[in-house]
Formats: sequence, structure tokens, C-alpha cells
Amino acid sequence: MTSPTQTVTKATQLRQWIPISLIMLIAATLYLYRIDTESFWIDELTSVTDIQTGRGLPPRNLVRPLYYILLLVWSQVSTTDAWLRGLSVLFALGSVFLVYQLGRRLAGEPEGLISALLLALSPLFINHAQEARMYIMSACLGLGGTLALTHALMTEKSKHPNVASMGGWIGLRLLATLTVPLNVSLLVPDILLIGWRFRNQRPVLFNFGKWLLLFGILWLPCVFSVIKVASPDSSYGQSGHVAGRQAPDLLLLARALKYFTVWPFAVQSNAIAAGFYKVFTGVVAGLIGAALIKNRNSSKLFWVAAWAFLPLAQIFLFSYISISLWIDRYLLFVSPYILILLAAGIMRLWRQWRIMGIVVALAYALAISGGLVRYYTVQDRPNYKGVVQVINRYEQPGDVIIWSMYYAKALAHYYKGSAQKSQRILLSSAGKSEIESWLRDLPPIQSRLWLAFEISEKNSHLLKTALEKRFTIHKHQVFEGRIGADKTMEIFLVTPHSADNPDKGNSAEVK
Repeated sequence: MTSPTQTVTKATQLRQWIPISLIMLIAATLYLYRIDTESFWIDELTSVTDIQTGRGLPPRNLVRPLYYILLLVWSQVSTTDAWLRGLSVLFALGSVFLVYQLGRRLAGEPEGLISALLLALSPLFINHAQEARMYIMSACLGLGGTLALTHALMTEKSKHPNVASMGGWIGLRLLATLTVPLNVSLLVPDILLIGWRFRNQRPVLFNFGKWLLLFGILWLPCVFSVIKVASPDSSYGQSGHVAGRQAPDLLLLARALKYFTVWPFAVQSNAIAAGFYKVFTGVVAGLIGAALIKNRNSSKLFWVAAWAFLPLAQIFLFSYISISLWIDRYLLFVSPYILILLAAGIMRLWRQWRIMGIVVALAYALAISGGLVRYYTVQDRPNYKGVVQVINRYEQPGDVIIWSMYYAKALAHYYKGSAQKSQRILLSSAGKSEIESWLRDLPPIQSRLWLAFEISEKNSHLLKTALEKRFTIHKHQVFEGRIGADKTMEIFLVTPHSADNPDKGNSAEVK
């Protein structure tokens, strides 16, 4: 028979899970909301192509194979955009729970809950949670490894860390590194913290050394591939989007605080909003500083700071020595630690100066609301899906598709029909002469012809005028291009003037 005391204890334990359960529910809602609204962008299309061709799998890919292996298994159920992105949602929810556990362990229960809420609301984290890429999985595995190491570091001085905590630490660090190699940078703060915590316990240091040796042995087959890719002379280093990337400066380092928390987008066009977010970034930096100065848990929070800033320092330095790796999605794995520090700063302010704590909370709510509204209402990815859906809806037997955009992977992923397809690239910056030359070089086709373009907005009318000279246009739809790119994506259904005009009843533009 259960005693009244046991009943009260169980009820109390259940109540303790209510706050984090509500936060997890909020996170799930945000991560699933409009998850398939935007098209796959080129990196997501690459994920799909790489598992289909085997290019992302071992032995062809030893740099970051783990995500592709899981995605291949996951895709056996479905290949819809929502389902493929759902794999990241699972790891995102895991990250929210793990950052709660890590925060409460190192800073306290309120700090754990706040850090979990901040991660759940982060537009940057939501963006990658709704993406068929490996960055959320990397963050989740990294948090798991850090939590396991925390258990080892907090072992009573009279005892040795158990095998489960040490094995869990190195195992999850290895899995995270096989997901995104930059996770290896977490080993630097790991080693420093282990060395300091167990500096007077040589047997413990020796045991940790054995686990590190195991990590090195297991990762060794991949090391040379990683070094090769990270070289400035590699195909990756020489690619246009990497070779032209600038190394980060101190201003970009400061902006990372804004990107990780509330606004991972381009600078605001509104001067008032831009000023607000600049001030907000300074407030975030101040709160993180407050968390580390004479805090009741400051020693453990310095552990968190080590996991947050030492990897950033390594990536910052590497970006000057070799190729620049300072990209938000590459840095995502350190964002949870920054949010734990921020949560600790918020709680310190709340305890010592409650009125100012309320002001900061309201400012954060305003800042995060702006970021979330911007994320869910503005299209950031090219609408490949919308373009191809027009073809899927209106195509007829005998149609021919000519894809003039650079990335044909989008057509391969979204097109479900059997029409003859070819790619003939027309640069989006093409002017009148380039457009006319491209049209002259088309093979003679008498059937219905679908033409898909990405063209600069200022030259869109030149494209349509040139097409009207050679073809009868039966359908035409314009899609917004990626935000800030000043381009449109356009799909035309045409027939040559010499051919009979088919489908006369559908000569209006698609609405």
C-alpha cells in the first residue's frame, strides 16, 4: 500500500516535469509549423542526391558520413520534404531536452528551463531543425557528449568517474565529429577541464587518456579526408562560395550573439529596428558577462564558457590560417552553451534587480517575436518546388522540359512525370544579347516546351519579350526568388510559332 508521503513525493516529481514538457511542446510546435512550406534549397537537395548516388556514404564520404547513413535509413519510409526534414526535428527536440539537463546540472533548475526555452525559440535553431542537413544532429550529439563528461567531472573527489560517463563522452564526441568534423574542437576544452579537475588524480587522467586514444584510433580513417577537404587547395576550398568568403572580424564575432539568440538574418532595413538589435546584442553580451562574474555557480559556468568560446576561438583562428569556416550553420553546435550562459545572466539579474529583469525579459520577447515573425513570413529559399509543381500539374504526353537554372537537382527531386528533360544554363544576369543567343541555340522542337528560368528582376521583361518573338506563350508564372537576391524564378509553357497552338483553352497565365 502506498503511503501518503510516497504519494506526495510522486506528485511532486510529476509536477517537476511539467515546465520542461511544456517547453518541449512549444519546441515541437515551432519545429513542425510550416515545415514543408519552403522548397528544399541546394544543400538539402545535395543531401538527397548524395544518399541516392552513394556519394554521401562510406567509403566515398569519410568526412561527415553519419548523417547520410541515418538519412538513407530514414528515407526508406518516405522522400517527402516534410518527412526528410523530420529527422532533424527529432534531434532538435533532443537538443532542447539535453540543454535543459546540462543547464540545470551546471547552473540550476531555473537556468536549465530558461536555456531550453531560449533554444526552442531561437530562429536559427528552428531554421536548421526544419532542414534536411546534419547541423542539428551535430549539436544534439555534442550536447550529449558534454552532459556525459559533466557527470564525470562532477564525480566526488573520493571516487573515480565511472566507465559509462567516460565511454558516453568519447562515444558521443566521436559520433558528433563523424556528423560535423568541427565538433573535434570541443575536445580542447574537454581536455583542459579534465586536466584541471583531476590534476591530482593521475590514474583518472590515465583512464581519460585511454579513451582519447580510442577516439583517435576510431577517427583515424577519416582524418586524412578531413584534412584534405579543409585545405585551401581542395575542391571545396577552391569553390566560388568558399574562396570568396571573408575571414571573420571582431564585429562578426559580436554579431554571433544576435544570430544565435533572436535574429540570424541580414541587417534590418529599418533604422530603428537595426538600432534596437544592436543595443540588444550589447545586452546579451552583458548578461553573459554577468553570469561569469562572482556568480554562485561561476566555476561550473566557466566550464560552459569553455565549451562555448574555445571552439569559436579555434574556428576563428583557422579561418585566417586556411579557409573561412565562420558560417552560422557550422557554428550551431556551440549555440546551446551560449544560451546556458545567457540564461544564467538573466536569472542573476532577476534575483538582484527584479525590475530590470522584467525590462530585459520584455525586450527579449520583443526581439524574439521579430525574429520569429520574420522567419515564418519571409521566403528565404528559392521556390524550386513551386516551379516544378506547375509542370507536374499541367504537363501532357510529349512535353519537353528545358531547365535553364544552375541546379538541376531540384528538377530531379520534385518532377514526377516522364517528359524528356535537359539542362541548358542561362545565367540569371543574362541581358538581351545573351538571352537571344541562348534561344537561337535551342534544338528544333515542335512539341509543347516547358522553360524554367532564374532571371534578374531588371531583365525579366527582356526574357519574356525575346520568348514572344519565337514562341506562343500558353502559360507563364513568376515566383519570388530568394530574399535579397533581386531575382525571379519563371516558368513558361510555349510552342513554336510554326506549330499548331495546342490547349487553346489554357492560354491564360497560371494564377
